[in-house]
This record gives sequence, C-alpha cells and structure tokens, in this order.
Amino acid sequence: MFVFSKNSLQLILCCVSIALIMILYTYSKKQSDYDIDRYSTKPGSICCLVLTSPKYFFTRARAINATWGPRCDRFFFVSEFAHKNMTQNQRRFAKRLPIAPIENIQPGYEHLTEKTILGFLFAYQKYFNEFDWFVKADDDTYLFIEYLKEFLKLQDPLEPVTFGYNFKVRLIEQEKFQLHHYVLIKVLVDNGYPSGGASYVLSRESLQRLYRAHQNPNNKTCRSDGGMEDIEIAKCLRKYGVYLGRSTDEDDRDLFHPLALPEHFLGKFPKWLQTYAENPLKTHYNCCSDRSISFHYMKPEEIYLMDFLFYGLNP
Repeated sequence: MFVFSKNSLQLILCCVSIALIMILYTYSKKQSDYDIDRYSTKPGSICCLVLTSPKYFFTRARAINATWGPRCDRFFFVSEFAHKNMTQNQRRFAKRLPIAPIENIQPGYEHLTEKTILGFLFAYQKYFNEFDWFVKADDDTYLFIEYLKEFLKLQDPLEPVTFGYNFKVRLIEQEKFQLHHYVLIKVLVDNGYPSGGASYVLSRESLQRLYRAHQNPNNKTCRSDGGMEDIEIAKCLRKYGVYLGRSTDEDDRDLFHPLALPEHFLGKFPKWLQTYAENPLKTHYNCCSDRSISFHYMKPEEIYLMDFLFYGLNP
C-alpha cells in the first residue's frame, strides 16, 4: 500500500493541473484553427455586400433595404461617407441603413475596385467564421436570395470557386492610333471572369485567398484600386488558384443576368453583351432560368415591382 506525504500530493496535483492546462490549450488552438480554416458555424449561409454611395441612399439603397437585402443571412452596404457633400437628411437616413464601418473609401466610379476590395476585406476580418458564401452586388441589382441559396447548397464553400454571369476569355477591343483603327484581341482574364453588375459569389476559400493576396507585400497582380472592378478581382483570384464556376441550370439557361428582365426576355442585347457573353444569348421564355438569381440595371421602382410580383402576388 502506497502512502503519500502532504508534499507528494501537492506535487502530483500541481503536475496534473499543468497537464490539464496544456491539453485544454492544445484543444482550443486546434478548434480555433478548425473554425478559421475548415468550416463556418452556419453551413450554407451567405453575407451580401451591396456597393452604393450617399446620393443613392434614398432611392437604390432604400429599395434594396426594403426588399431582398434582409433576406441574406446578413447584408451590408459598402459606401463612402462624404459628410461635406451629404445633406442632413442623408446623414440621418444613413443611420437606418446597415452600412459597413469601413474608413477611407474614395468616392467615384473610378474607385469601384477599391470599394469592392475593402468590402471583401471587411467581411473576411469580421465575419469569415460566420458565413460560407460572400456576395458582391451593385445597388441597381435584384437578387432572389432563396434561389441563390438553393443553388449554393449544391456547391462546396471550401472549393476556391466563384459564381456569376460569365464573360468569355478573349475580348475584342478597338483602339485608335493616329488615323488608323486597330482591332486587338486581348486575354483580359485567364479562363474568363464574372460580370460585376450581375453580382458574383465568392466561396469562403476564395475570400480567404483574396485576403491573403492583399496581405502579401510581394503581390504584383492584385491591384488595390483602378481598372475595371470585376476584371481586377478576377485577375487576382485567378493568380491564386480560384477558378470560375458554371452558373446555369439543367437546361443550360443562365442564373445570373447582366441586364434587366425585359431586355433579356425581348432580346434587346447591347453589342458588348453579344461580344462578351460566354453562353449563347437566348430570348423569350428560354431567356432565363425559372430559378434565376439576379438581374442588373434595375431602377428602384423596378426593384419594388419585382419584389411585389414575386412575393406579393405569390406569397
């Protein structure tokens, strides 16, 4: 029979305590790494980032805030705060909108790339653990969130992939040089890119790679501003192994749309879309999937109307 002295018991208890602390520390660290790198706490959930500006708070932003925006698991408007140019009513109304607290956003369409990147970086730093998918949309876009979630249920957020309306790899660009015209065929983005206006979706893995790319001091591909937003984001993601997913239904009809519904239905396609579209353009009842996710170039009154037709007449 063993007999322990008081000092021996204290030493044993001390060793056991240290061992338990080490075990708990190791477990919590592994669990933390798992949460960050492996999976979110809300499988299938989405975070929506809607780009806007103060001059559209009362019109476009208000329409989205009253319709599809709150159907995201969480959504934010990404906007600059030009207090000197904002009226008192604009500042007051802004407090009612879920505007992401991002500083130093420069105003102007020429800074759309910066605004988009800052929105994604904000989402990564604050909400990476909470959502599987991160959506970028403009303030003149209408999204059917239920159909978006239905589509994303079949996808893997741990894959380095994006979804949206796909533009083809090679684009024809005309340039003037002195008195002559030259038609150049450029590869703007390897393997194509999604239309920024039609909205596009980044998986958790894609968002993580975008964040790491912009934290890399040796990065020479990912611009922090300038250029065309959708092209610059795609260039950066492609450099870091993110590929372009296919966003069509079983009948090969598009789910994301760069124009409003009437234009697609009636076949009123501008030349740039006829040139850039990856999939053959279709019209009338075959123009769009019956599970379509997005339409672009929507006026505020059209956003309200779309919402009423879909949710008001078909509750």
